[in-house]
Amino acid sequence: MTHPKDRSVDCGPDGLGLGCSEIVATDGVTVYVFPDETSAGDIAETWGGQSYRRGAVVLNYLEAKTPAADRLRYEKILNNLH
Repeated sequence: MTHPKDRSVDCGPDGLGLGCSEIVATDGVTVYVFPDETSAGDIAETWGGQSYRRGAVVLNYLEAKTPAADRLRYEKILNNLH
């Protein structure tokens, strides 16, 4: 992932108001970390096919317009994290 930017300040009520713990935006994907799997699942459902969730982490492809091949690579990396 290139050009990572910590956007965690956007997590709070003065930002996006999503209730996340962390946001890191890159050129290819935006990674959201939530305090629990329920919150992550709710957001992933809202974003539909433009996201991928594993546990409390959601990969969001809306801003980056990520190509399908790159999405599979990012999802595989997330799935292999312990």
